[in-house]
Amino acid sequence: MSIYKNIFHYYRGQTRGSFEGTRQIQIENNTTKAFINVLQHSSPVLTNHFIKWLGLKEDEKEVFEYMYQVSNKLNKRTAQAVVIGIAETDKVLNNYQEKKYYIPDGAILSDLVSILIESKIGLNSYLDINQIEGHKNRFAIDQVVEKNIILTWSEIRDFFLEQQRYFRNTNEIITCFLLEQFEEFCTINCIGGLKTNEYFFLQFEKVKAQDLARKVNNYIWNEAGYENIQDAGTKDGIGYKIIRKPKFATLTIQRQRCLILHIGKREERLGLFVQEEIDELLGRKFERKEYEEDKYPHEAYIRLEWVDEFEQIRPYIDLAFRLR
Repeated sequence: MSIYKNIFHYYRGQTRGSFEGTRQIQIENNTTKAFINVLQHSSPVLTNHFIKWLGLKEDEKEVFEYMYQVSNKLNKRTAQAVVIGIAETDKVLNNYQEKKYYIPDGAILSDLVSILIESKIGLNSYLDINQIEGHKNRFAIDQVVEKNIILTWSEIRDFFLEQQRYFRNTNEIITCFLLEQFEEFCTINCIGGLKTNEYFFLQFEKVKAQDLARKVNNYIWNEAGYENIQDAGTKDGIGYKIIRKPKFATLTIQRQRCLILHIGKREERLGLFVQEEIDELLGRKFERKEYEEDKYPHEAYIRLEWVDEFEQIRPYIDLAFRLR
């Protein structure tokens, strides 16, 4: 799995600004599009299955139209119409918003059904009932509208995984591919699930670095024989600590996405000496900011894509553990 090979994941390139801030904008702009893309470019059977799963009327002969950012009023009444909301949680807020119009994120239309879609991304982004109700003004005049349907991205992923199993028994190669790519996209961007270790591994740009990050993680937990290890609860990566002691290592997606070794006590400044050794070993100098030498003199940084093999850095991981 690679973030650069996934057809839905947006490549940000050399964008300025914080990694997390840029990433959040990307996901907001791409998740609904990816979801609709899967339905639009797969077998129409998939959309029929989705409509049936929603509890709406479906017809195998239906031809579907898919829309993004529905800014105009729909011009056709259908037998059924509904607004569906998708978010990380099924919690719906009631924040009063005085707006003249709302723009749904997407739509699925046929002669039988009109579906408008509102989506939210992130654990702290909730659906709002006023926005959902406001979307109903986009339906055709005198359209009868069903009760709102609230879904979670976890439920969408489960539905698509079930459809993967179904379409593997057919000859729908493209449909299977798109469903698999969407599942990858969700894993890469932590949609419909908590941030797993695999999520953090995939944030390293090169496959080589991803594999080495997995090796570091496996070594610390399973191979090194360390005792009393626990997850440090790091928000921007995977942290490793000894019970009742500070961290001794962190796989971080900040600070140039690297392995940080926390070596000894801050006042001993051992990280600066170890950094020189590691830079010489790898033949590349890690560019530390000036303030880091005073603020983090106990830390040494390793860019995993510069490492040829795990054995080069294993002794330094052991050193960081031992000195903690």
